[in-house]
Amino acid sequence: MHDEWQYSVTHDAPCRVMEEETLWGQQVCRVWLPTRDAVVRVPRSALRALSASIDPETEAHRIAYTAAAAKVADVLEGQSAASGDHVLLAPMESNVIPLPHQIKALSRAVSDDRVRYLLADEVGLGKTIEAGLVMRELKLRGLVRRTLVVTPKGLAAQWASEMQTHFNEGFQLILGEDISALQRLSPNMDHRASPWSMFDQVIVTLDSVKPIDGRRGWSAERVAAHNRTRFEDLVTAGWDLVIVDEAHRLGGSTDQVARFKLGQGLAEAAPYVLLLSATPHQGKSDAFHRVMYLLDSQAFPDPTSVSRDRVAPYVIRTEKRKAIDADGKPLFKPRRTQMIGVTWESRHNLQQLLYESVTDYVREGYNR
Repeated sequence: MHDEWQYSVTHDAPCRVMEEETLWGQQVCRVWLPTRDAVVRVPRSALRALSASIDPETEAHRIAYTAAAAKVADVLEGQSAASGDHVLLAPMESNVIPLPHQIKALSRAVSDDRVRYLLADEVGLGKTIEAGLVMRELKLRGLVRRTLVVTPKGLAAQWASEMQTHFNEGFQLILGEDISALQRLSPNMDHRASPWSMFDQVIVTLDSVKPIDGRRGWSAERVAAHNRTRFEDLVTAGWDLVIVDEAHRLGGSTDQVARFKLGQGLAEAAPYVLLLSATPHQGKSDAFHRVMYLLDSQAFPDPTSVSRDRVAPYVIRTEKRKAIDADGKPLFKPRRTQMIGVTWESRHNLQQLLYESVTDYVREGYNR
């Protein structure tokens, strides 16, 4: 039983058996309680195998979350000085109390010198918070000073608000019209004014900075100037960390589309890259390969290089059914789904036409 995980009836919590001995004719076990970070003695009779009612996969994740959180508690008690382990500082000085899966994501992201990951938690699990924690951790370690966030226009203001509210980090939101205004106000400056050099923490909208091949009525010189100020100057501005929300949009339909070219430029613009997407694959293998290529072009040179085992080290993902709160309780109620077959009848002609049209749009046209 040594080093096995059991359930302590006395403490109503999982525990790891460290030692088993006989005292006064009774079997007694020394166990570690991760929820209390304490080692206690309990009678052998008070231990139970983790029951079938506790999902083993969920329990394994809960233990991993607890272990990551215990590192932070260890730091607060000053007990990790000699361990040589990385110390997580961001959770202790932010305004938000991270959930277990967010602490685990942070712990994994900064456990390696190569901080280039796809944060792929399901919707509602706080990928923005995870990205903010990683950013703060890298800043506190002196590894990051300049951060660029690229996001769809509808999420830009929300990003600025959450970074300020949760992490006391001020970001300058620069919209396409701001770039045009700066060019108009400073046409005669000796050095071309660049908004990217004015601020160390910037949020931009994805479509305002993607390169273009041409635009109706524009000369080649105007197109080149547009790409220079919005794309080329951006990716050469010396960023330390680039964060892209809704990163699946960078995959595009081919490797020639503007969004993928933007992604390539951003991926090469900084040593640290975080791509955020709850739906990175979307059933499009080629587009998913292009997203993974942005994280590591050598590991994913072509679509055939994408496999579950090869992708796993680059992806940090928590599913809703596995997410728990600080007390180990599920964050969401279980969801049950079932397939219900429907037979089209003549009176369903309009409904069938609508269904097939929407299906074709989603399959062939959506998000391209």
